[in-house]
Amino acid sequence: MRTIAVYRPGKRFPSVSVTGADCVLMCEHCQGRFLRGMVPAVSPPALLSFAARLEREGGTGLLLSGGCDAQGRVPIGPFLPAIREIKATTRLLVNVHPGLVSPQEGRLLAASRADRIAFDLVLDPVAIATQMHLARSPQDYLDSLDALCRAAPGRVAPHILLGLGDEERELEAVRAAGRRDAACVVLLMLMGRRVGEWEARLLRAVREGADGPPVLLGCMRPRGRPDVEITALEAGAAGIANPTEGTVRAIIEKGWALEERPVCCALHR
Repeated sequence: MRTIAVYRPGKRFPSVSVTGADCVLMCEHCQGRFLRGMVPAVSPPALLSFAARLEREGGTGLLLSGGCDAQGRVPIGPFLPAIREIKATTRLLVNVHPGLVSPQEGRLLAASRADRIAFDLVLDPVAIATQMHLARSPQDYLDSLDALCRAAPGRVAPHILLGLGDEERELEAVRAAGRRDAACVVLLMLMGRRVGEWEARLLRAVREGADGPPVLLGCMRPRGRPDVEITALEAGAAGIANPTEGTVRAIIEKGWALEERPVCCALHR
């Protein structure tokens, strides 16, 4: 029997920002608004205090992210000892989103014992420059992904944001992620801006990744379309974050097993 993983992180798996609401890049699709919805923890002691409280209150884990610097890096480095302490003293799962990294930074991240490392893979040079305001190249993204996968094989979750730029570059990113030792590939869809035929675009990306690591529909996507969600699952997606109730009913009606997990979908196993 096929099993569909349904992820509902909610309050038990919050997103935490090490920079608060600050970001140098202010990418066109975010402009810092996602950061404003995250829990601020701008020092290692603040992170440790929050993690301890989260576990006491029944939390399952956290996403540790934040705003980027001018080079596309999230300043996670000073927090790595705190991550190690969280992993040593609590049962929380930790998903870290570091942005672009060097090989040494990849090794340090792996040594932190973070359960998962989420990495945004963007291979469209125009989108990198005009949408993300970065003077970096697609090769920089591939080099970072390779550094992470070498340092933490099976613990990296490439994220691909559909609708940000050229579709062929997105499909290239799906293929590139599928050739690495990744835990899963998370597909996201640009929101707050019209993306032509986004439903077909999403399904093409799901099918493109069918032969690689498990493909998941992440939480950043248009909602209220159980028809699209079910078609994506039929096309091979292994799981979905925060599905509509219609999708849950359809999963059951199809005779698929449904496994609900109160964590981020990047922690797919």
